[in-house]
Amino acid sequence: MAAFWFWVIVAVAFAIAEVMTVAFFAAFIALGALGAAIASLLGFNLLVQAIVLGIIGVAGIFVARPYLVARVHVGRPALRSGADSMVGQQAVLLEPIRGAGEPGHVKIAGELWPAVTEDGSSLPATTPVIVTALRSTVLIVRAASSQPTPTV
Repeated sequence: MAAFWFWVIVAVAFAIAEVMTVAFFAAFIALGALGAAIASLLGFNLLVQAIVLGIIGVAGIFVARPYLVARVHVGRPALRSGADSMVGQQAVLLEPIRGAGEPGHVKIAGELWPAVTEDGSSLPATTPVIVTALRSTVLIVRAASSQPTPTV
C-alpha cells in the first residue's frame, strides 16, 4: 500500500508541474505514475510498476504530445522577437536611399538602421516607409503609400 501512495504523490506533483508549465511533458509522467499506482494495487512488483510508468510516460510524450502541442497552437500568430519584430512596422527615413547599393537610414525601435528599398529604387528623406523584410542587418522597406510587391 505504501507504493500506491508513493505513486499517487508522484502523480500529483507532476500534475502540479504540468499546470505551471503547460509543456505537455509532466502530464504524461503524472499519467504514468497513476498507471504505476494501479499496478501497485493489482499486486505487481516495483519493477512492473516502473515499467508501466516508463511506457505510459514515454509513449505519451512521443505519441500524444506532438498532436496536443499542434492543437494548442492552432490559430495563434507566430511569435516574432528581436529584429524580426520590425517587419510590418512603419518608420520614417532620416537619410535618403540613393539606390540599390546606397542605403539610407531609419530610426525604428529607438535605433538607427540602414535601409534599402525592395526594388532598389531611391527614396528621399522624411518618406514614411514600411519594413517588409530583414536581410542581415539591413531593413528592406517600401514607401508607405506604395502597394506591396506581389509574391509568386
